[in-house]
Amino acid sequence: MFYQLHDWVPDPTDPFYRPISRGIFFTTLDLAGPFGAVLGHLLNLCFLTGIILLLGTLTARLAGRKASLLAGLLLAGLGATTTLVGWICCDQDLLAMLFVALALNLRFQRRNGAAFAAVAAALLSKETTLAVIPTLVLFDWILGRKPYRIGRTAGVYAVLVAVWGAIHPAVRTLVARGLRGGATGYVGLEDPENWPVYLGRYLLTLFNLPAFFPLPGWPVFGVLLLVATLVLVVAALRVAGQAPDSNETVIPPSRVVLLGALLAAGPLIMTSTMVQYWSMYYAAFPAFGLSMIGGVLLSSLPFRTQAIAIAVYFTLGMWTRGPTRKPTDSTESNFRRISEALQEIHMGFRRLYPVFPSGAQVLLSVQTRSPGVYMHMYTFQVLRIWYRDRSTHTLRPEARRADSLPQLLMVITPDRDVIDINLSTLFARSASGREPEYKTCEGAIRAYAMGLAGSGDTDTAVNLLLHMPEVSAGLKSVHLRMAAMFLFAQGRDREAEAILDSTAALPRGVAFADLHAVLAEQPPGRVLDEYALRAFDVSPDDSAAVRDLMRRFEAMKYAGPALRFAERMERLKPGDREAAVVASKMRSLLKPTGKGPPVAGDVD
Repeated sequence: MFYQLHDWVPDPTDPFYRPISRGIFFTTLDLAGPFGAVLGHLLNLCFLTGIILLLGTLTARLAGRKASLLAGLLLAGLGATTTLVGWICCDQDLLAMLFVALALNLRFQRRNGAAFAAVAAALLSKETTLAVIPTLVLFDWILGRKPYRIGRTAGVYAVLVAVWGAIHPAVRTLVARGLRGGATGYVGLEDPENWPVYLGRYLLTLFNLPAFFPLPGWPVFGVLLLVATLVLVVAALRVAGQAPDSNETVIPPSRVVLLGALLAAGPLIMTSTMVQYWSMYYAAFPAFGLSMIGGVLLSSLPFRTQAIAIAVYFTLGMWTRGPTRKPTDSTESNFRRISEALQEIHMGFRRLYPVFPSGAQVLLSVQTRSPGVYMHMYTFQVLRIWYRDRSTHTLRPEARRADSLPQLLMVITPDRDVIDINLSTLFARSASGREPEYKTCEGAIRAYAMGLAGSGDTDTAVNLLLHMPEVSAGLKSVHLRMAAMFLFAQGRDREAEAILDSTAALPRGVAFADLHAVLAEQPPGRVLDEYALRAFDVSPDDSAAVRDLMRRFEAMKYAGPALRFAERMERLKPGDREAAVVASKMRSLLKPTGKGPPVAGDVD
């Protein structure tokens, strides 16, 4: 997304303060214009390469070149590392790891001032850095070297953490709340029953074992990539085995293993307990330390054993990159699926509108269930990125704003075609050139009418519904009753009753289904339940009807309407167990959690 001012300075409304990995990095991508995305991937690849080289350099100094090569291969072969390059936002993890790796090498060289600066840069890239600072303080002691001025070192790093914590919005909030979440996005000590689950899943990921179910399939071209990689790896291992090891530093292997264990344990425990969701790529930070351990342990084994171990590890890593069937997991295959869907939609928008009018209010009806599309269009405002225009706003049609800026009514169809509906003539055109389906356009126009009424233009909304082209008596009844609903909401009962007088009676089941469709999405800040029930001839005291609607909304995960009808049911039937369960479940779904992370699947 476009860089924001609070990426450079702390903002109390943003739970994260990462001026290097957000401010500097995304300013650079923004200045690159349309080439920013490619530049982001290239920079991430460079960061990952740098991390692997620094890991190899440190391991070579501690345990020799054979261990160095093996450690680098283990980190490079982790199935989760590909996401760090493929998802540009993971520059935050990569930069933190890069600066930590640099700090470790500087500490080995006793260049403590430069190491301190590198740690400060890592903290300003991602908060996970905090988990490895104790290891950096104890670095000399861990390696068996005389820990000169360890007290002074600890004090300097303590001051760094204190200053950083004082300016970081989330740290202050977390400390004030006893490390409990709430106003800190998805960070905080919550749900301890999930900690061992997350820890177990991260451990599986670190060993390239699938940490999700159903198990992934085998990736396309996986065999070719694996064979080519293993040929190179085996050749490198053979060359390394034939060359004499020139390790001049005598560090007992047990101490190197201890260093790796501490580097892995800190981020692993912190992520498992403080982050309230699991994501595969979070295993990359602790993988730095675990790769060092693996390199040391494997270096003393015969060449054949090394080759077999690496081959198995790489094969498992390739398998974890295969297609997954759960769309909400943050995996490479799910992000690829989202990327392909968004590219198709992007092309559709470009065919219809090479350029948007300045300040356009794009009233978009997303009718596809392709994972991630809903979130990217509305929450991430991806049209601003595609068109390089910050003034464009993408809104649900129900959320239309009353202003004089250009308004466009558009639809993303179930098969990811893009449709533009002329608001003056209601003529629809599609990016594919196919004839748009009536049902698809009718849903978008009905939502637009809801937005008109919600933004104060009731007369236009009513006129639109009364003059809709009709293809069935059932849809005509819905349109007329919606028009009456808007009039009831304005206290214009006589006009509403006049419309209802010419409307056919509805069977109860049909009325419930229509109400479910009408009330699922409403204008922001407006609740039209009472007026809708009246317009569709359903008594607000009809407990059977209220229960039916509550169940429908819950089944489709419309949390707001489900909660309202559950509360209505509790008023009609005090102590009703089903209503209490639904109300509790919906309140937990609607519980504010601050700014959440991008996820693979939809959250609508």
